[in-house]
Amino acid sequence: MKKILLFLALVIFIGCSLDTFKSENLASWSINLDIPLFRTDYTVGEMLKDYDELEVEYYDQNDSIYVFYTSTPHYIDVRDYVIEKDGNNIIPEIVNVPKYELDIPTLPSELDGINFVDIDLYIDIDLSQFRTDLAETVVVDSLIIKGENEDGITATAYILNQDIWSNQELVNNGILEVENPEDLINIRPTKVELSGQITVYPTDDAGRQVFDQVVLLTSILHAPLILEITETATFSTPPEKVNIDIDNELIESLKIFAEIDNQMEIGGKLQVLVTPDTMNFEQNSLIIPDTLLTLQLIPEQSQVETIELGSDKFDLFADSTYMKILINIIGNADSTRFFTNDSIKVLLYSSAEVLIDPQNMGEEE
Repeated sequence: MKKILLFLALVIFIGCSLDTFKSENLASWSINLDIPLFRTDYTVGEMLKDYDELEVEYYDQNDSIYVFYTSTPHYIDVRDYVIEKDGNNIIPEIVNVPKYELDIPTLPSELDGINFVDIDLYIDIDLSQFRTDLAETVVVDSLIIKGENEDGITATAYILNQDIWSNQELVNNGILEVENPEDLINIRPTKVELSGQITVYPTDDAGRQVFDQVVLLTSILHAPLILEITETATFSTPPEKVNIDIDNELIESLKIFAEIDNQMEIGGKLQVLVTPDTMNFEQNSLIIPDTLLTLQLIPEQSQVETIELGSDKFDLFADSTYMKILINIIGNADSTRFFTNDSIKVLLYSSAEVLIDPQNMGEEE
């Protein structure tokens, strides 16, 4: 492609005097390499689909929701009891839920600085090992869910006064909804404990002995498509190999063109990093990647930027080079909400200004 473009450039200047092409009058030609250096469609939703601890449920063609199965079933033993009356009233049985730790997955680092909005945290009650025929009503008086992160910050969410069994049928399919779980999840807890109390109201069958009953609790976290940025967050694309053959003796300058289509309500800074080894992109690397260029990211806009690189940047492409995009984004003063299937599309390509001596060109050049 490079040789063809140079030939076309020479044809354009065919009417010039041959003196133009003397060695002391080397001509400068601007050519387009006509190949993208780097292309990415950065979608938070696409990135999270590959997250090991995350499953995606689709409710219709245009909607999806992320589901964290935050714990395996926990067995709550109901002590053996005899159904008794106090006068004409059946005496309820109190079932204590001993404190136990929920298995909350660590959210991916790509979501640092980003909060979940309008999330749903559920507790699934399984009564398959419970004598429901001997219970008129089963009520969750309270379940307290307390989380703590690595900085010692705590948050608490609650389930209060919700029926799970009434009139010989499950209420809401045995699903309990946690009230206002956003604060709990958004502190990024490293430890979450659940405790509480369930009350069983037996049927009018005084004197019946009830043995070996078990209630199973399983917690499920639903995170919808909407996220919000309340502080600076950092995203990065996977490293991508780039091969550019640059001859410092021929190329006078190199221009990089960046086409950016930002569908999100976020702005910030976009940096293009290059290094010969992908390990240099790691945070603990002793070798810091070189910054090829830096661009300002404009919210909800498409933009084309041109950056002219001097000869000091040519050495960055001397060997096979890996390129990575680092995006530092900042939300609005209050918060910035966006859908995880919104994207930031980035396309990089280049043109070069090359010195050509026609007298030294071979027949095939």
